[in-house]
Amino acid sequence: MRLSDMTVEVRDKTLARIGLVRPEELVFEMHDSFNNVGAWKLTLAAEHPLTEHLRTPGSGLVVTGPSYTLMSGPTTKVEYAATPEDPGGSIIFEGVSDDILLRDMLAFPDPSNPNGAAQARAHDERSGPAESVMHAYVRANLGPAAPVGRRRTGLSMGVDHGRGPTVKKAARFPVLGNLLTEIAVLANLGFRVIQRGDRLVFETYAVVDRTDFIRLDVLNNTLSGQRATISAPGVTRAIVAGQGELTSRQLLQVDSPASTQAEADWGRRIEQWIDQRNTADWAQLRQSGDEAIAEGGFTAVDIQLVPMEDSAMRFGTDWGLGDRVAVVVDGQELTSHVTGMALKAGAGGFQVGAHLGDATGFSLNAALHRRLSNAEKRVSHLERADTAGGSDIRTIMGAW
Repeated sequence: MRLSDMTVEVRDKTLARIGLVRPEELVFEMHDSFNNVGAWKLTLAAEHPLTEHLRTPGSGLVVTGPSYTLMSGPTTKVEYAATPEDPGGSIIFEGVSDDILLRDMLAFPDPSNPNGAAQARAHDERSGPAESVMHAYVRANLGPAAPVGRRRTGLSMGVDHGRGPTVKKAARFPVLGNLLTEIAVLANLGFRVIQRGDRLVFETYAVVDRTDFIRLDVLNNTLSGQRATISAPGVTRAIVAGQGELTSRQLLQVDSPASTQAEADWGRRIEQWIDQRNTADWAQLRQSGDEAIAEGGFTAVDIQLVPMEDSAMRFGTDWGLGDRVAVVVDGQELTSHVTGMALKAGAGGFQVGAHLGDATGFSLNAALHRRLSNAEKRVSHLERADTAGGSDIRTIMGAW
């Protein structure tokens, strides 16, 4: 994606678009996360005609890429700064994505009652295809079916295709965004709130598997750099507790082939207690355990990468946030979701980076063997150099 492919527009409280920040004026950063809240920062000269609009509470931005809206969201912070080199000063505007609506709201036990202190029901229980349950919770708590006091004016619902496995949830004041994340992880779905025209839309979408077409590697000139972090699992055995007391309490242990493999690889059995006393339904208890294992029951491989600007596999056009792609790490080809992206535009040019999380296919044994083989080669080279007396050991070790 190039700077010319992107537009940054200022909007007002009614979501009307007020004006465009010209590309040559852009000093802009954006960080977005899959199924989470993104953030943005824009710096403008104090005298810029759009600063007064952005200073007004309720203002925000709409950021559009080559083929789709990258992010939209409200301003949350305004900071004025001046220096001897810039006596006129500049204003730094910071904001978040419109997904913040899902983090601002709780899922009430009785969403038809806007008074959180007078909830007559214990839980809001819903079941059905995962995507439909997600839409139902949003519609009831801040969408068109919510009472006036909680309804978000201008928010409409995207298309519900009824995708994903059948799930059962019982909500009692969880953060709505967290509730949606728990459901989405089981259904391989993404969700977002984004501005379309003059309205905000809650959308769900299936993750696109592009692994047959997108293979990212420094050696094939699709990446200019990468960094990988490998870490132990967060949980390998989930102990879910339902209703009852002491030895009569419902207890269920949940694991998966990936979690037990990670347990063997790292030599750690990592247990997590999940209190689900709100239900006696064994299917719901199993689902809670599955959610915990799906989120942390594996060897975590987090990858940060910088796509080549002139690559034939262009970020934002051929692949993007939420997609599943292939990437080569430590000599191994892995598949992973694009879980985050970072974008920066300024006087120094335009840069974009991506973050890949929860990569699958990584073998600790293969990585260890590769590192041992490399180490043996370096030691052999070091011994030959030391015998010949013609090399500086400190130089070789420094390179290692």
